[in-house]
Amino acid sequence: MRFSLSLVTAAVFTALVTPVVAHAENAAAVTAIERITVQGDLRQQSAGQLAGSLSVATEQDLQRQSVQHLDELLNQFANVNFSAGASRGRFIQVRGIGERSEFVDTINPSVGMLIDGIDYSGLGITGISDIAQFEVFRGPEATRFGANALAGMLNLTTKGPTDTPEGKVTVTLADYDSYQLAGQFSNAITPQWGYSLALEQQVSDGFIKNTHLKRDDTNNIDEFNARFKLAFQPNSDLTLQLISHFVDQDNGYDAFSLDRNRTTLSDEPGQDKLRSKALALQTDYRGLPFARLQGQLSWLDAAMDYGFDEDWSHVGLHPDEYSTTDRYLRNREQLTLDYRLVSTDAGRLGDSDWVLGIYAASKEFELTRQFWNWSLWQADSFASALTRTNLAVYTELSTPVSDKLTLISGVRLERYEDDYADSSGNQIGNTDTMWGAKLSLNYQPNPQALIYLLGSRGYKVGGVNGDALAKAADDSLSELMSKASFAPETLYNAEFGVKGTALDQSLVTRVAAFYMWRKDMQVKGWLNPDSGPQFAGFIDNAGSGRNYGIEIENRLQLHPQLAVMLSASWLKTKLGNYITIDGDDFSGREQAQAPRFGYSVAADWYLSDAMTFNIGLQGKDAFYYSDGHEQRSSRYELLNLRLSYQLQHWQLAVWSRNALDKDIGVRGFYFGNDPRDGYAPHLYEQFAEPRRVGVSASYQF
Repeated sequence: MRFSLSLVTAAVFTALVTPVVAHAENAAAVTAIERITVQGDLRQQSAGQLAGSLSVATEQDLQRQSVQHLDELLNQFANVNFSAGASRGRFIQVRGIGERSEFVDTINPSVGMLIDGIDYSGLGITGISDIAQFEVFRGPEATRFGANALAGMLNLTTKGPTDTPEGKVTVTLADYDSYQLAGQFSNAITPQWGYSLALEQQVSDGFIKNTHLKRDDTNNIDEFNARFKLAFQPNSDLTLQLISHFVDQDNGYDAFSLDRNRTTLSDEPGQDKLRSKALALQTDYRGLPFARLQGQLSWLDAAMDYGFDEDWSHVGLHPDEYSTTDRYLRNREQLTLDYRLVSTDAGRLGDSDWVLGIYAASKEFELTRQFWNWSLWQADSFASALTRTNLAVYTELSTPVSDKLTLISGVRLERYEDDYADSSGNQIGNTDTMWGAKLSLNYQPNPQALIYLLGSRGYKVGGVNGDALAKAADDSLSELMSKASFAPETLYNAEFGVKGTALDQSLVTRVAAFYMWRKDMQVKGWLNPDSGPQFAGFIDNAGSGRNYGIEIENRLQLHPQLAVMLSASWLKTKLGNYITIDGDDFSGREQAQAPRFGYSVAADWYLSDAMTFNIGLQGKDAFYYSDGHEQRSSRYELLNLRLSYQLQHWQLAVWSRNALDKDIGVRGFYFGNDPRDGYAPHLYEQFAEPRRVGVSASYQF
């Protein structure tokens, strides 16, 4: 703790003195500062002016680590983790809070994801080659984002139309029979109309060898992604933008091995398919005398097919074997509206700026599960449907207290209604009204420094445990009747932060220290009776939880040819009063997916005007895989290397990810599944990619 306090003290000092030093060197450098506007903020301020722990990544950050997918990017950010359990990392944790999987029951994520303002929470995404900016919000963001931002939010903005022709084509070849083709082009049709188009295809055999089928592509990647934007500006007061997304993912899923390595024995490998379409209409109207009208109306339709070989083996492996599969067919359709008024100079309340917004959403979730019913000893199916409507109003007020002191206050009031029905005859309706808030005191000793105190409250909806209800009729699972539903969760956050930037951006430093209290925290529970490999999953409420720690981000230009980036985090978590349905007491233990420390160090070394060498080292402490067992991941270090050469419009690069070839666990289960050792319980892990080597070539025009 002394070390943590010393870091905060050093950051305060750095934030105060850095702008002064830079000013002495070159006061004119302020005109050359690159202003990064936070797209997810209500007022779209710069990252250095925004109270709260926030990270921003651009296209350059992707190139530095040769990133091709989101889960390869997340390791760069302090106190951010993810879990897979599918072909890709899909479930995000921020500051130790977030889901790890989704099976029968529809989850409301603790960390949501927006792509161009469209809600992709829980779906995951494919390639991000056309990224313009990626933002990670840490801590409750209910005022801005609502129930999907209990612990944070990921906000991704892709490239849009331009006034002049711009394009880029990228080809990447890598081991494991992998390739990526990506292209973007944007232009203006007339002075009022402009468009952009981005296409991407990723293919890989994956990193699993199936010795039974004698194949090395049972966990393959096959993803196509298309995004189109059409902008229209009929006059200086109005800008409209139509956004269209299409995703076609046909990935295999064969990730878990009885031998607990990258070699599987499955005779019926699974699949992880997604086909989604989305449309959005963005509006920006500046014709009102007192405010600016901004907002978006969006629609998304997604169909998913997720399934796996439950026994992870083949017929004939052992006399005590079993052979079953589990398959989940999901459909999701949503319509979302989010519009706000942002005050202009004429609309200020005295000296105060204000925001007033309304949010409405209608979401329909349908599930058909095909599985083996061990109680009936036959193939069976289960179907459920959930309709959820949300209506919210929110506001935020920025009030100057003095020349250097500003008070930011915000509140959001949200009501949701759920209608649930399933093939077991259950029909349940849930309704609740929740509220979130934020209050921050911002002190700016100079334009490049910010010191803030922040208090915020986030929320997450409750719901129905459909899997528990469906299986409660079985005598062996009668205790699940007490788990028919679960309560909403509330998160309180207190935070102190410091941000400082030199005028010439030779030094950027950001530090945040936080303490969070979770009330009625939602945890995943499982019951495994003696009637075969049948698990009943449900969401339970632990009494409370504590999460506190520190996040640090620094960028230092040590030399005109050398820049260093550093992010680090320290996290301490604690479960409240939590005893599982099996009677195991985990009260007071660390929470799942919450590594105690993590770090990322990267350097850009400009060897010449044309050649650049990038190196990145990332690491995480071990963490528990679940709140319901004691199994942990292994601590790891991840080394990424890249050497690139720029030749006019061309860029050529050779790279390696995970150059040390570490086995990095991204999902873990603990149970018995191997008949060869009498179904003794083991930790079974899914691993991220091993050492990768590839070459990339891009042409920009």
